[in-house]
Amino acid sequence: VSLVSWYSGSAGYPDFTNPQMRSWWSSMFAYDQYEGSMENLYTWNDMNEPSVFNGPEVTMYKDAVHHGGWEHRDVHNLYGFYVQMATAEGQVQRSGGMERPFVLTRSFFAGSQRYGAVWTGDNAAEWDHLKISIPMCLSLSLVGISFCGADVGGFFKNPEPELLVRWYQAGAYQPFFRAHAHVDTIHREPWLFGDENKALIREAIRERYALLPFWYTLFYQSYRTGKPVMRPLWVEYPQDPTLYPIDDEYLLGDALLVHPVTAQGARGVQIYLPGKGEVSMTVDFGLSYLLIRLLSLRYC
Repeated sequence: VSLVSWYSGSAGYPDFTNPQMRSWWSSMFAYDQYEGSMENLYTWNDMNEPSVFNGPEVTMYKDAVHHGGWEHRDVHNLYGFYVQMATAEGQVQRSGGMERPFVLTRSFFAGSQRYGAVWTGDNAAEWDHLKISIPMCLSLSLVGISFCGADVGGFFKNPEPELLVRWYQAGAYQPFFRAHAHVDTIHREPWLFGDENKALIREAIRERYALLPFWYTLFYQSYRTGKPVMRPLWVEYPQDPTLYPIDDEYLLGDALLVHPVTAQGARGVQIYLPGKGEVSMTVDFGLSYLLIRLLSLRYC
């Protein structure tokens, strides 16, 4: 155990590189150990880089010694991975292998897709942070981390109503979808932003739920084949070099093209339609287009 400075003062980080430590951690999820927990227990592994407020680069000292004599500098990227692994295995054990675990982790590594979801970390209520969430999730998807998303509305700062609406509309079409914020920000409940904005947010959430069978299918396909849920256009159309730099629109699976509005005051987007003459249909407008490359759509 490494003693560090944290929110509550001094705290200890267990050595998750030690298999015995991971086994103990997993055993703590058993019903007779986790008093009061129910069948619908899910876990969020936060700040598991690990975060150390008085450490260099806000993490553990690089010469801290782990199991087997390894220094932290050698295993830093594995630490959060092992935390998530032990947590997921604990959830599986508590159900006798009958229930899938859900573990959200901030720190991850190659293979973390086996154990749960990740998000892009502490962002801010800024338009640039909304916009960059798309290439960030695409990058994660390309390295095997399909279950990814960004904090809707931004973690820090206070979103204006337009930004919050656009973020819900974008987040509803990312694999991991949640609203989250720092304790010192304003309340973000949709009904606090006026009836018009509430209705727009409600519609985005309804669209998410309406597509749940599609999402389940994409995740199962990703599990079986490794193909990402959220894909750059060139994954499906590698013969078109025009698609290589495009990172503001993407495909869910091979069927649904998504282009969120990520600019303040924008009332439309210009979409590049990939493929060779296939029929494309816009979900919002119910219109079909054939043999069109660039399409401009206007929104409310």
